[in-house]
Amino acid sequence: MNWRKIFRPSATLSIFTLVVGGAVFGALAFWTGQVTLHATSTDEFCMTCHSNHSLLEEVRESPHGNNAAGIHVHCRDCHLPNESFAYLRKKIAVSPDLWRFVTTSGFNTQEHLEEHRLEWAELTHAYLRSIDSSTCADCHSRIYDDPPPAEMSRMAVNVHRFNANRDADERQTCIDCHKGVAHPYPEA
Repeated sequence: MNWRKIFRPSATLSIFTLVVGGAVFGALAFWTGQVTLHATSTDEFCMTCHSNHSLLEEVRESPHGNNAAGIHVHCRDCHLPNESFAYLRKKIAVSPDLWRFVTTSGFNTQEHLEEHRLEWAELTHAYLRSIDSSTCADCHSRIYDDPPPAEMSRMAVNVHRFNANRDADERQTCIDCHKGVAHPYPEA
């Protein structure tokens, strides 16, 4: 390959053709990236690596999958933030898990899940703390409303108000009190 030829201005193509070609290529690359990101954020995609785990059933049997409102939470709702750059950072951070799935013997077994459940729960909780449980707040945004939602108990209203009035460095995030809401929290 002649590198000089790549970086030398084109003698046969106009600047307009090069710019339009670059724009079309960029748009196609962006579209392909978006399609890939969203296709790898579905429950079906998550279950390709976790199909022999009890994770999906755990969510379906929890208040996040079996509730009076008829709302069913999906993997991405809790595990991926909605903010664009945070979403992209998280997708990049978990991409090595695909390699672990391919190279780790027994990865897709319930035994492997139980063996690593505490470790994975702690990683997930640390992540949720780092984003101030923003994925929880995406759905549960009304907990600080005045007046509070009618379905909240008086105790829940008081605890949330107390927490909201604390100094920022002392304030707890959702996961600090609500462990095991979607997946059973393992005993240490």
